Amino acid sequence: MSELNITTREALKKADPDRFRAALMSDTQGRADLLILYAFHYELAKVPEVTSEPMLGQIRYEWWREAVDEIHSHREVRRHEISTPLQEMLLRTAVPRFWIDRLIDGRARDLDPQPFEDLSAAREYCRQTSGTLMQIAVKILGGDPTDGVLAAGEAWGLTGLARSYGYYHDRILQHIAYEDLVTAAQEVHASARAGLAKTEPSIFPAIAYAALIPGFLKRATKPGFDPLTDKVRYGPLSKQGRLTLSALRGRI
Repeated sequence: MSELNITTREALKKADPDRFRAALMSDTQGRADLLILYAFHYELAKVPEVTSEPMLGQIRYEWWREAVDEIHSHREVRRHEISTPLQEMLLRTAVPRFWIDRLIDGRARDLDPQPFEDLSAAREYCRQTSGTLMQIAVKILGGDPTDGVLAAGEAWGLTGLARSYGYYHDRILQHIAYEDLVTAAQEVHASARAGLAKTEPSIFPAIAYAALIPGFLKRATKPGFDPLTDKVRYGPLSKQGRLTLSALRGRI
């Protein structure tokens, strides 16, 4: 069984604590596989932060596209701390290649400084990134990535944009009002809950972190909250309690 090295695992835990915490609810194999997937996603998500200009970022994304091509061609994959574990996991779990390509293309949008044209464009971005990632995670655990799974991922992405509105409001979210973003996140999450009313326990670790969405949005809409200056505070103990309760109920 392939696993992340300790350094990569700790970096992921710090960068993506909610997905990390949810993944720990799976069995040994599922946990290892989910963490490999999330480490790969983290490598994609951090490209704009670790490259000094868009062209260098595009080169980095192309590097990963070529690595994925090597993986699916059953060739020796280029060296990287997660490339070998990723190869073993993707081939064993038969994750469709087009989902991986879609995820890379979605994250590459982060290099584009142009704002979303409207809320629909932001929603499509969230489906292509957070939604696709959740579909892959469910597939890895042997489940059926339904429309409810895609909606749960989209809702997570919209919630993330709302949480970061202070940073993005004069950038990619110039044309989108905060209230509209929050309302969309609430509505899509409600749709996801209805679509995932009967979730197999084995795949729950892949979607469990979506149970945190109502807590984030409640804090983000409390009286006096200013999305331009205030940060949403959601402590780790409160999150763990919510995840545990959600797992017991089998509902996000």
